[in-house]
Amino acid sequence: MPKFVHDDFTKAYLTEILGLIGKVSAGHPIRAESREADIWFQPVADSASNRVLLGLLGQLTPTECLIEAFRNPASRSDVRSCLGKLFSLCTAVERKATREKRRIQEADLPCLLILVPSASVAFRRRFGYGRTERDVAGIYWMPEDCRNMMVVLNQLPKTQDTMWLRMLSRGRTQKQAIQEFMQLDASHPLRGAIADLLSDLSANLEKRRSLTDEEEDLIMNLSPAYLKKQQEWKEEGKEEAEQRIAKNMLQNGLAIEVIAEATGLSIEAIQQLQTELK
Repeated sequence: MPKFVHDDFTKAYLTEILGLIGKVSAGHPIRAESREADIWFQPVADSASNRVLLGLLGQLTPTECLIEAFRNPASRSDVRSCLGKLFSLCTAVERKATREKRRIQEADLPCLLILVPSASVAFRRRFGYGRTERDVAGIYWMPEDCRNMMVVLNQLPKTQDTMWLRMLSRGRTQKQAIQEFMQLDASHPLRGAIADLLSDLSANLEKRRSLTDEEEDLIMNLSPAYLKKQQEWKEEGKEEAEQRIAKNMLQNGLAIEVIAEATGLSIEAIQQLQTELK
C-alpha cells in the first residue's frame, strides 16, 4: 500500500507539471510487452515560456520520452525493465514508419528518463552510466544509442531549477524542495494544483494505520502546505472558502461532524455538498 500512495502522487504530479509543455499520458501501454510506462510525454512546439518554469525538468524533456520514477532506489531488475519498455517502444515506432514508408531519424525515436532518489557509483557503472563536464550533477547517460538517462535526485544542485525534480525524491532532499515550493509566489501557474496534490498525499498517508518514520516526517512537512492553502481559500471569501474546505475534507474521507466543527457549516449543508460530489 505505501508504494501505491507515493506512485499515485508521482504520476499526478508529473502529469500536472509536464502538462504545461506537452501532452502527458500516465500508464501508457507498451503493446509489445503488455506493460505500462509510468509517464509518456509528448512535447508541444509553442511551450518555450512554460518550459522555462520547469527548470531542469523542462530542459531534459525536449523530445518524446518515457519517464519512470522510483520512490526507493532502483534495482538492476528495475533498470532492465525500464530499458525493455524503451526498446520495445522504439521498435514499434520504427515498424510504424516502415509501414507508412517513412524514414525515421535516430533523433525522432523516444528516449527514457529514470528518476531515482539515490544510486551508488557501483550501481551506475554496472549499466555504463556516465556524465560529461557540461552535465548538471546528478545527471547520468548511457551510451548515445541507448537513448536514456538516469537522474539521481539527491545529487542535484539545491537550486530553483531543480526543485520540481527534487520534489519526487525522499527524506531531506524532498523536504527542502517542498519548503522551496511553499515560497513560490501566489501567481505561479502550478502553485495551486501542486498544493492540492501535496494536501491529498498528506491526507492519504494519514489514513494509513502504520507509517514509517520518514512518512511521519513527510506528513509534518506537508501540513504547512495544507494550512497555507486553507488560508488562501479563506481570503477568497468566507462562505466560498468554507465550502471548498468542506469539499476537500469530504474527498479526504473526514467525518461530516468533524467537517462541521472545522468549517462552521451545518450538517445539512455538508450533506448537500457530499451529494454534489457523488
